[in-house]
Amino acid sequence: MSTLGVPDSVGTSVLAHCRVMTTTPEQEPLSLERAEDILAYVPHALGFHPSDSAVLLLMVDKKLEATLRVDLPKHDSAGERRPWVEQVCKLVGKLPQLTGALCVLYSNDPPPAGRELPYHQLLAELSESFDARRTPLHQAWFVNRGMVWNYNGAVPEQRENPACPELSDTYLRMVLAGSAPLHEPWDGEGVPEWENAGTIRSLADSLDGDMYDCLDTWAALLETDAYQSEATMRSEPLVAARLLSGLEIRLVRDILPYLAGVGAVAARTAVRELALRETEERAQELADFLLGGGANTPEWKRLENLWFICRDLLGVARAGQRSALLCILAWIEWAKGRGSMSMALLRTALDSDPEYRLAQLLQQLLYRGIMPEWATDPQRAWRSSFH
Repeated sequence: MSTLGVPDSVGTSVLAHCRVMTTTPEQEPLSLERAEDILAYVPHALGFHPSDSAVLLLMVDKKLEATLRVDLPKHDSAGERRPWVEQVCKLVGKLPQLTGALCVLYSNDPPPAGRELPYHQLLAELSESFDARRTPLHQAWFVNRGMVWNYNGAVPEQRENPACPELSDTYLRMVLAGSAPLHEPWDGEGVPEWENAGTIRSLADSLDGDMYDCLDTWAALLETDAYQSEATMRSEPLVAARLLSGLEIRLVRDILPYLAGVGAVAARTAVRELALRETEERAQELADFLLGGGANTPEWKRLENLWFICRDLLGVARAGQRSALLCILAWIEWAKGRGSMSMALLRTALDSDPEYRLAQLLQQLLYRGIMPEWATDPQRAWRSSFH
């Protein structure tokens, strides 16, 4: 998707921060009948509490299919509403099976007393466009500092404050399932330094950086669970050192998402082809996967483990190693359809090294609104495990 010829404040806002994620519960259907349930659900679906955002809950019949978050336009004017609505419709159009939607607008600007709610015209234009696509916008709410207004009311009246979604059954059920939404997207900061970081760094500096040894170490660790992999890295300095050493090798760094998402056999074959330049078949498959295409269905369990390993290694990585980890974490978030999370990580990488090429390329991927093909395929998309 290319950027529209509109002011950066609109085009970049929509493209850089859009986020689509399949969030259908695995076992129990989510009740979407009460505002309390929806408001409790949204931060868990996104992974953080939104602000100045429109959050669309997209449905097939009465089943939640996906969640889309976009920044609200900076100004509720005709010149900004039209491109905003067009971009949202393009994103929603990637899910042609949709039959309806709900919308929650989060804003820090309180509604004026006795007047129409903010963004009412934006919502009207969005609803009209959705109706034309036979995807009616059934209901919409405006949220400001915990207070909720219903756009469907003839006169905007403040509802009873459901600002304690943390006490609702929906919220508590998701917490018990392991979800813990942040106040804002995590940017990769705050991971404490390991006690033996100095030892591991010295050991990594002494290694010769054998590509295949590093790749084998990553592959072996990815087959364990997150708890075991963390214990292994921290208790066996040589393992952690080889992981860090591998991040200094561009081919190893770039192939790690493919290694986790497709498997060790395919990854080793791709490395051999790229290193020896024998054929291009597997290399093309690798390129397609990294851009969200191809026939491979991501192995989400291994990708989740890769995420945890990379996050933990931030406590010992330095300079280019750290930038590589942030980019891998950002790619995984993008692969899940979590563009806001991905962008926050890339900003941190570029703040540390503005010339880090992989971070620049991934950021452009987000700016152009490109989503992985599997993000809109219910059989292949990442799914949260709320149940």
